[in-house]
Amino acid sequence: MAPLLPLLVEDPEVAKIKKLVQDYFAQGNHIKALEVIEDSISVRGKEKVPGMVHYLQGSFFYEQGTKTENSDMKFPFLLASVECFSQDLGVHAYSAIALLELGKLIGSVSFYRKALNNAKEGLSFIASFGGLRLREEHTKSNLENVVLVAESMIPKLQGRVRSDSDTAAAESMIQAADTMVLLQKKSEPKLRESKNIRDSIRSDPDTAAGKRLRSYWASMDVESKRNFMKISIEKLKAYVERLHGREGLDALEQVLDSAKINRKWKFWMCRSCSQKFYYPKKFKSHLEQEHAAKFKPSTKKHMAQMVDEVWAGMISVADWEPVDAVAAAEMIKTQLEFVKEFVYENGWSKNWPLAADEERSKLLKEIQLLLVSFREHKILSCSIRDWMMQFTVKHLAQLEISEHTLTGRRLVETPQSICFLECHELNQILYLLKRINCERVDGTELVSKATDSLCGRLRVKEKIEFDHEFSFMLLDKRLLRGKIASFDDEGIIDVFDQSVHYTKTHPQGDDIITWLLDYPLLDESFEFPRSIRAHNLEIWVAVLRVIHFTCTTLGTKYAKKLQILSYDAALADAKNLCILEDKRRKNVPEDQWNTYASLLCDKCDKRLEIDGGDSHTTKLCLCAVRDILEGASHPAFEFSDLEDCLTLIRGHKNLNDDIVLKSIDLLKSVVTNKVPVADSKILLVENSRIILLNDLVRLSVFDYRSYILHLLKRFLRDELDRIVDMDAKTKFAAAQAEHLFEEKQEKVKKSGSNKKKNKTNKRTSASMSSRIDQDDVHESSVSLEQEVTPPSPKSREEDSTEPEGTLSSERGRFEISSNTKSQDEATKDMKNMPGEDLLSENLESSHKEATRYNSALDMTLKALLNIKVLEEDLVHNRQPFHGNLEQVPCALKDFFSAVVSEQIKEDGLYSYLLSNLLASLEEVHSLSSDADEVVVAILEFWHWWKSPEKESLVTRLFTLEEYERISCTRCRRKPNYPEQSSYGIVMAANSIRNLKCAFANMKFEDILKVIRMEDEMICDAKTGGCGKINSVHHIISRCPPIFTIVLEWEKNETETEISETLKALDWEIDISRLYEGLEPNTNYRLVSVVNLKQSFVLLFFCISSLLQCRNMENADWLW
Repeated sequence: MAPLLPLLVEDPEVAKIKKLVQDYFAQGNHIKALEVIEDSISVRGKEKVPGMVHYLQGSFFYEQGTKTENSDMKFPFLLASVECFSQDLGVHAYSAIALLELGKLIGSVSFYRKALNNAKEGLSFIASFGGLRLREEHTKSNLENVVLVAESMIPKLQGRVRSDSDTAAAESMIQAADTMVLLQKKSEPKLRESKNIRDSIRSDPDTAAGKRLRSYWASMDVESKRNFMKISIEKLKAYVERLHGREGLDALEQVLDSAKINRKWKFWMCRSCSQKFYYPKKFKSHLEQEHAAKFKPSTKKHMAQMVDEVWAGMISVADWEPVDAVAAAEMIKTQLEFVKEFVYENGWSKNWPLAADEERSKLLKEIQLLLVSFREHKILSCSIRDWMMQFTVKHLAQLEISEHTLTGRRLVETPQSICFLECHELNQILYLLKRINCERVDGTELVSKATDSLCGRLRVKEKIEFDHEFSFMLLDKRLLRGKIASFDDEGIIDVFDQSVHYTKTHPQGDDIITWLLDYPLLDESFEFPRSIRAHNLEIWVAVLRVIHFTCTTLGTKYAKKLQILSYDAALADAKNLCILEDKRRKNVPEDQWNTYASLLCDKCDKRLEIDGGDSHTTKLCLCAVRDILEGASHPAFEFSDLEDCLTLIRGHKNLNDDIVLKSIDLLKSVVTNKVPVADSKILLVENSRIILLNDLVRLSVFDYRSYILHLLKRFLRDELDRIVDMDAKTKFAAAQAEHLFEEKQEKVKKSGSNKKKNKTNKRTSASMSSRIDQDDVHESSVSLEQEVTPPSPKSREEDSTEPEGTLSSERGRFEISSNTKSQDEATKDMKNMPGEDLLSENLESSHKEATRYNSALDMTLKALLNIKVLEEDLVHNRQPFHGNLEQVPCALKDFFSAVVSEQIKEDGLYSYLLSNLLASLEEVHSLSSDADEVVVAILEFWHWWKSPEKESLVTRLFTLEEYERISCTRCRRKPNYPEQSSYGIVMAANSIRNLKCAFANMKFEDILKVIRMEDEMICDAKTGGCGKINSVHHIISRCPPIFTIVLEWEKNETETEISETLKALDWEIDISRLYEGLEPNTNYRLVSVVNLKQSFVLLFFCISSLLQCRNMENADWLW
């Protein structure tokens, strides 16, 4: 049983933080959880944040590290988890397993040792429990496995020879460790094939849409192209507000305000406290001072320091030739004034006598290379320099040159002093320098690689400037001339006069269209208008925790050095005690002399009387005395039991003085050699910290241009699309008006007298009506923009013999004009209508009205009015507008009344009513020729024509009552969204075509399903969701008799592309493949196709409804 702890009253604020973090992580909203943790640490400090919060954060990083296959990302996440777990007092195996995985990842003995120590500490703590629960037994088992693996791997990495059985056992343990890690992994979601197809279609500049934009761009004049580069801030704001609402507008205004005030696109954001900085040095200082990104020792006195650049520069500028030390010493003794005048160039003098000694010369060259390497790796410490200089001082002292004589001379201040040493001294120096590692296997390079991959995404090539009033964004001039090669890493904002900014820029080519089309679709990646703080937040916090881990390591190294220095001080005290005893002996008889050992023993007793052995200094003093009296060759900085240590010391009270002095000198030499090695290790860790801090600074960079660039491209593309659409509509309307105007002029020429003119006018109008109808029918197989040539009569005749059940592209065009009675008889009926005698006789008025004629509306009405059940509904409900006359559009009432009374066939009435209906629709819908808008507008107005006793026929025949559901894969929520009504689905024809080309055997219903699989909804955080984007499930409980699909063209499809699209169609589809909630094999048959200017309208009728209508042969009640 775990030891009982005293009950403590938890701070309400702490409890609130813990609960908030737990809830966010439980919901899968790790971004918000990390933000709360960082806010708490910034305000309260890391030590005052609940341990459970650190544990939750560590668990998140551990999960991220174990599930990713990217080793560059795996390392910082795993190491960050170790740092987080170190702040939690709970017992678990995650930290030890993470350290084990890190050791395996980079082949580091250091991490295996840390894993071993961590596991042993955990096992020691568990051993103190009175009894273990199942979970604690599992933890114990994992920790024991970590110990076995680490103990097996450490000697292997150190190159020790082991037996085959040991090797086999180690491999078995490694597999066990891998299994432990694999048990923690979770599968990562893979991108669906259909998403890849969709992205490739959208980003391909050679699609029909891309060609259309290129064609229009080529036709634009120079001034229009220049003006296109100016983005109105007001229009952009309105666009963003329509697209993203208030959230998007606020985000955009934040960008614009920053640009206006700071005149820089780039800045550094601290993800811990959300502060922004515009200078990297200030930001780095902020991280070090406010967020513990730098180790702060208790005193800087003993911190490792690098040599200055002056001394470091002396290492590589000379030949390092050995000096004749005896002759040099004689010169110092006899010619001191002459020696003082020696000239030193870069720390070297040519006046010293040289010695021809190849062995010394070779040793000096090796020392030079090592020192140069230390300098390059930034670990050449002052302690190494001072340690080497002491060899020269001692060597010259043996030649009777005192240290006082050397004081003030440049000799001991330069590397040349090393050249005075003999071979045995040079070998001592070389031996120690070779023990110093220039590199540290700590995974820092993996963090840098991960940072490089992430930072590269933010680099921007395009400059974006403003006019003086900041009312226009001015895009990079180079976009008009071609591709931009170099990146603009500075991100400085300049202001210009927008009226002359592009004057000297001459547009070349259409690379700007490629640039416009080169933007990804919105997905789970970081996109406008998400919070900037969320950008790279996970890896940013992970790297900060890695820096904290590195600072902890620095603290450990620094404490080790202080331990060495304290031990060295204890040896110095022992040596001074012996020297004082020697002085005392000169004044007292020999029988009153004390042995050095007894003096050291008495000193230990006195220190114990002062602090009872609790102070760090006293413990090291006891260790030093113990090692001296034992004759130890290396210092030991701890003891297992105080009483055992004292017993050993007291048992050596009578040790010979010479032995004591010899032992002190030996230990002093060993400890002195440890200081430069310790400093080099500290500098190595500090270098890693600096590299990691620089990586964190780079991860903190944010360029507003990368944030809004895709938005700007989307805005410009939509703007250009709008311009192209308007241009096409204007040209088409003008062509129609011109055509009608020419016909009217022709009629005027043929008229003789007023009486004859009236009669002729009737015939001409009839002819016009027929001509319009013929044109409309013809339009069903030929694009209005005449980009597709009609098939020849021969091909039509051949197509008519094609067997039923196949649907090639030629057959599809044939069915459009003679599919069923819906098209063939409709055309025949409309052709029999009389002339349009209600058209104005004024040619100018006729010219204007012709421009309003909308063939899309005309064709759609013809198809719908030939659905017999709809026609019958109009007849049966001859008085449908009881009590709501004021709400019914007159144009609609007049049109339907004319259909019911069959007056629609009177001279010119159809065209007149159609024109009025078009005007009425445009007042509400701003109607275009897009098929989905036409169909929706007509059906929406048709709702008014209904009997008060029952629902509208449109509702019963066409309307889908659909539920959209998501089942969040992260938080498991299943929010209920309200039922939505629609008349069918709209699909991009090019998407269908591309999927059919990629998967030739895929059915039409499966193509539709694949495309609809890309429908996504956010698990709304405002209603308790986690914010994750999930796939949408479409559910209907009732199948409408008529199922409508609109295929939208890109407006410039070639005949081949139309043919490829029509190949994808099937005669029958099973809509249970598209919607949940339906029985399998809910089949619909294609019964009508209406080809409009930019779309196909496909009408499918439910086969079960046809069967219910007595039998299939009598199913002509519909058509």
